[in-house]
Amino acid sequence: MSRILVADSEPHIRQLCREELQDEGYEVEDTGEGAEVARLVDSFKPDVVILEFLLKDMSGLETGRIIKGSKRDTRIIFYSHCLPPPNLSTWGGDDFVAKSYDLRRLKEAVRRLVAS
Repeated sequence: MSRILVADSEPHIRQLCREELQDEGYEVEDTGEGAEVARLVDSFKPDVVILEFLLKDMSGLETGRIIKGSKRDTRIIFYSHCLPPPNLSTWGGDDFVAKSYDLRRLKEAVRRLVAS
């Protein structure tokens, strides 16, 4: 079973993503803080991190760099209302999905990254 970590500052978004992804058969953990993301990446060992740009304690971009800087194989999907940075890979991102309550595009991105 693939593992997904959802990092978003909005509890209702985390809950929605967690429930939808669990229904797809993924094991899911969630948090609203960047520092917790780093801890969960080490302990939970997710295949994919869904990462909002604006977390409670640090930016998602900074968090993405920390994850990728540690040479982990974890894939990152930035999930935000904001526009993506021009060079997403510089920040450790493997994909970007615009935040929406319709999670079809997000689930497609997760499936693609888990399969690759």
